[in-house]
Amino acid sequence: MNDADPYMDTCILVSLFLPDSGSDLALQWLNRQESRPIWLSHWSWLEFAGVLALCCRRDELDVGRVQVVHQEADVFRRECLGLVEPVGADFFQARLWMQLNPQSGLRSADALHLAIAQRAQLQLLTADRALLQAAAQLSISGVAYIAQAQSSVTQR
Repeated sequence: MNDADPYMDTCILVSLFLPDSGSDLALQWLNRQESRPIWLSHWSWLEFAGVLALCCRRDELDVGRVQVVHQEADVFRRECLGLVEPVGADFFQARLWMQLNPQSGLRSADALHLAIAQRAQLQLLTADRALLQAAAQLSISGVAYIAQAQSSVTQR
């Protein structure tokens, strides 16, 4: 891992597998990565499974389609992604950021992504403007917005 490598947050993963307003941008970004390592965490996989389960409960996806998406995502993970395991210190750091500025708008799941990426010295790539704004309020560097990310992730 090096600090030029991207850590993809869950919203980008979702956009890659479920059609949404960010899908085109996520696919364009992914296609520009060529053989660069792309990272995410076990936490991302849990969030991804939660999104799929929610879609199923809302009758937006049937159980069969959810299983197919899980299988496709597992193949993608094995072939294209590196996994970073969250550790206790990541949860502590995420909590600290939320304590320091509870009005930042930083959500707990996003704080954990930030902490994991920071510890692993990766740049967090997101399509979530609220996450970008919260990170800026907390002076957390190493976060990039997918629309501005070219073949290398730009620091925000």
